[in-house]
Amino acid sequence: MSGPDEFELIAALASRLDPAEDGLGIGDDAAAWSPTPGALVVATTDMLVEGVHFRLDWTSPRDLGWKSLAVNLSDLAAMGATPGRALISVALLPGQTRLVEEMYEGLSELARLTGTRVVGGDTVRTSGPLVVNVALIGEAAPDRLLRRDCAMPGELLVLTGEVGASAAGLALLLEGDRDRIDQPEAALLLAAHRRPTPRLAAGQAIAAMSLRCAIDVSDGVASEAGHLAVASGVAITLDIDRLPLHPSAVALFGEAEARRLALSGGEDYELLFTVPEGRLAEVTGALGGEVRATVVGRVVGLRPGGRVDLLAEGRVVESGQPGYVAF
Repeated sequence: MSGPDEFELIAALASRLDPAEDGLGIGDDAAAWSPTPGALVVATTDMLVEGVHFRLDWTSPRDLGWKSLAVNLSDLAAMGATPGRALISVALLPGQTRLVEEMYEGLSELARLTGTRVVGGDTVRTSGPLVVNVALIGEAAPDRLLRRDCAMPGELLVLTGEVGASAAGLALLLEGDRDRIDQPEAALLLAAHRRPTPRLAAGQAIAAMSLRCAIDVSDGVASEAGHLAVASGVAITLDIDRLPLHPSAVALFGEAEARRLALSGGEDYELLFTVPEGRLAEVTGALGGEVRATVVGRVVGLRPGGRVDLLAEGRVVESGQPGYVAF
């Protein structure tokens, strides 16, 4: 976009956000603020493309704004970081100004809930599709940073919350079965898909206990376990019978399909992390008030290149790294 229309839109979007209180925010050539002394800067970015990551006939602009920030916040949660500043860039079609303003209302809602400040970004015109990109910068203490490459043999593999809900919500939208969509359980699944909750408090609690290995399950539990295995150079067994499946997904799709959705569907934004067996009770207690924690596997040894074995009834049923593939 160019000319007065762009600046009018920027002013309209800025009015939906809280002003910066500790530096320069929207309105200058760049944002500026003072980082916390002694803290590591943690940065992430995610892009949502219409037709690939969302459809406007399924997703309200407010939900799109919420989710565009939530997926980035989940990355910070997986690092044990606190959210800080966000830059939002939008490529929009002519006539979508009001849509983007409503999107910012949903984005601003989650920003306020999580202490995130939107300090700038960019707007451009496109012939399609609509694209939303969020760059998010947070902070973490140097000795409290969670990573993918720190899993150790003998540790337990633990999962927060319940999984399969978001993928089940997407499945409902894809199949378009009004009978199932109108059932009470469907509302929870659709909400999980449209407005995920990043596990920021859980990530910070895990990091505060001097645990070091975690990842979010944005691409499905099996795939993310594979990422941990590869990064850490270890072999992992994942017991699919122990997955904490969302009860609404089980109710509408059955246990076998709900398990498949949890393993490979993704977008649950729960945390998968490793814990020394002797510290499991401590970790469970620390997370008890925030979120459920379930042991779903074990790091069984060193393995250059990584390996994941899926177990059912104590037997290996699949090896590899199934899950969402971006390309």
